[in-house]
Amino acid sequence: MSTVSAFFNCQLWSLRATWPPLVLLFGASLVALVSPFAWLSVLAGLGVLVLALDSFARLREFVRLRGVFQRIGAIEGRALAEFRRSRTSWCSRRAAIAAAYAAGLGLQARQMVRGWGYRPWHILPDRAFSLRSPFLRVNFWKSVLGITAK
Repeated sequence: MSTVSAFFNCQLWSLRATWPPLVLLFGASLVALVSPFAWLSVLAGLGVLVLALDSFARLREFVRLRGVFQRIGAIEGRALAEFRRSRTSWCSRRAAIAAAYAAGLGLQARQMVRGWGYRPWHILPDRAFSLRSPFLRVNFWKSVLGITAK
């Protein structure tokens, strides 16, 4: 595979890793631009900022996971632990699956995610409507904003 082909292949997978927050970002941008209400435009503008930061965080997660998968060559050991950490939110799962595909482990990753019970319509984070909601946790917002969370 040529260097140019490898570069575009990596770019394609990185776009697949970040598409969920990017689609929401463009939707929030549209609302901010066409809303007749100033308060809604301000809220949508804040949403654009958060979604842009989330998109960069997913890109960093994709690059980190792809490196782990390429070093280990399989989803086992440390790679499996890192992959499991990424399973609780839809955006993180998309980034982890794209990283696995970029490293040549995509089918195994997709089978694992299906085995954990996640389906394409599971877009909200785990426990989103409970007292243990991730929206109420600092680590969730750190991960959205791209700050390293433990």
